[in-house]
Amino acid sequence: MQILLNILIIFSISIAVIYLCNRLKIPTIIGLLITGIVVGPYGLQIIKSTADVELLAEIGIITLLFTIGLELSFDEIASLKRAIVVGVLQVSITIVIVTGIMLIWTSFSKAIFFGFIVSLSSTAVVLKVIQELALSESPHGRMSLAVLIVQDIAIVPLMLFIPLLAGVSKNSIPVEMFKLVIKGALIVIVVIVLARYVVPKFLFEIAKTRSRELFVITIVTICLAVTSATYTMGMSIELGAFLAGIIIAASEYSGQTFSSMMPFRDLFTSFFFISIGMLLNPMVVANDIVTIANISLCIIIIKIMIITAIVLALGYPLRIAFLTGFALPQIGEFSFILAQIGLSYALLSQQEYQLFLSVTIIAMGITPYLIKYSPSLVDMLLRLPFPDTLLNGFSYSADEKAHALKDHIIIVGYGINGRNVATAAKSIKIPYIIVEMNPETVKKEKKEGENIIYGDASQEDLLHHVNISSARVLVIAIADRSAIKRTIVLARRINPHIHIIVRARFVGDMKELLELGANEVIPEEYETSIEIFARVLHYYGVPRSDIEAMIESIRAKGYAMLRKLHVDVYKDLPIAEIDMQAIRVCANSPVAGKTIGQMQFRKVHKFSVVAIKRNDSIITNPGADDVIQSDDILYVVGKREDILKAVKELRLSDNATSCQV
Repeated sequence: MQILLNILIIFSISIAVIYLCNRLKIPTIIGLLITGIVVGPYGLQIIKSTADVELLAEIGIITLLFTIGLELSFDEIASLKRAIVVGVLQVSITIVIVTGIMLIWTSFSKAIFFGFIVSLSSTAVVLKVIQELALSESPHGRMSLAVLIVQDIAIVPLMLFIPLLAGVSKNSIPVEMFKLVIKGALIVIVVIVLARYVVPKFLFEIAKTRSRELFVITIVTICLAVTSATYTMGMSIELGAFLAGIIIAASEYSGQTFSSMMPFRDLFTSFFFISIGMLLNPMVVANDIVTIANISLCIIIIKIMIITAIVLALGYPLRIAFLTGFALPQIGEFSFILAQIGLSYALLSQQEYQLFLSVTIIAMGITPYLIKYSPSLVDMLLRLPFPDTLLNGFSYSADEKAHALKDHIIIVGYGINGRNVATAAKSIKIPYIIVEMNPETVKKEKKEGENIIYGDASQEDLLHHVNISSARVLVIAIADRSAIKRTIVLARRINPHIHIIVRARFVGDMKELLELGANEVIPEEYETSIEIFARVLHYYGVPRSDIEAMIESIRAKGYAMLRKLHVDVYKDLPIAEIDMQAIRVCANSPVAGKTIGQMQFRKVHKFSVVAIKRNDSIITNPGADDVIQSDDILYVVGKREDILKAVKELRLSDNATSCQV
């Protein structure tokens, strides 16, 4: 009964704390840590024994790592490419630098361990903030998320190295390293065999029963089996949970597994962070607040510098490098796992553990504000006299053809919107140039002959290079709001007459972007809603002209009319049954050579011919004297069953591309 009472107390207090944190835009993880501090032995001492909570926290760690593994199939890992380089370099360089600094005060093994826990960033906090700020599709958002995935994978070898650092084995380091490599190779082989050949077939048989309960029990059993196997081999249960997730991720049942495990993950992971908070002594923070603040600041600065330098070295512009650095300077939730393992191996003292918890909580708490205001901070930094090579990125190279363009379109961003604009411009021979910040995309498209260059359009030098002063239209189709705003301001200042069209995520962005100088702002959410209601009205038989009139009315009034539209006037009309078909006149059809008046389509066959396509020309509203020729395509309107009946009787073809009836 005591455990139920403890859970009730924890949840009751966490509701109030997390609600307050959400109102203050503080991450939920911080709220859970604060809950632990409040209820724990160093707080109000509401819960004196942490044993029950630690058991639930252990389950939370297992479910957290299991679901992380579920999101990392072999194909996903292979697709990371350049981000793998950034992630591996970031973790490695951070470990080396922190180790070098810590050697001043501690032993080599402990110094490396400190490097381990500092090298990781918070997937939970960064992912939540990036999603809230709609940065997932921005260059630095994509890079940050990819690096976090690499860091999540990196926890596996880091956990394997901890016993080696602790010196718990009687063997020498080379022997232990050899054993570690053998274990790693064996694990990889077993995981590949299970993921490719065993588990998918087994889950297929389970799924055929259509029993949700059996499916969930099977998933939990697989997770526990792999976890137990790794523990038996002398490795951590956390590693086993992660590997179990990867094994299931290779099957087509990973999505269902993830959705089934999510409630368990969120619940038990909450206990993990609460248990961490219970271990934090607020008095330690109060007594060493200056030391903790200085350590936090040093870690944040060091990680920002490391990440910025790596991203910059890989050819990205300085702006993207800075923004990525500002997104990932905190210490991550997986560092808690490493710290607890290190505590059990005496790689951390209780005093050091308290300092670690304090620094981590401060760094996590700062992160949302750092990411939110980083564009403004970066804009201030970029006012310094940096070389053009850094501003535009090492991958940037001058293109004389771009500078020679006149009366052209500048397309910023080569996602689906940029591609469509480029395709349209190419089809009607309008000169254009694309500015893209993904080096791999630029390299690939250049090989295909696309007129594309690498660079940051929010930099004035690059806009001059693409000859914006002589351009007619600027299309901005990127996700980075700060870069969009800066590009608009620069473009309008350089070329006051250029027509600027901007794709925005939300309607709320329209006013600000228009005030900055954009001529047209197209919000994705409203364009999507317009397309949806247009298709709904079309399905109900509303004339296309009326639908287009509604769409024009909405756009003309800045989308203010959407809530007022209704289709009540059309609901009683029988036109919902009417269909339009394109039918081809075959050579052996009795229709060929006859006039529309002679055929009496409307009277005899109950449909009307509204247009005739002959070769490359269209005859609209054909009259009674218009002669129908072989191979003409007739556009007819009527009930589908009447049209199909006439097609059969008159030896026409309802396949507009051929005459095979």
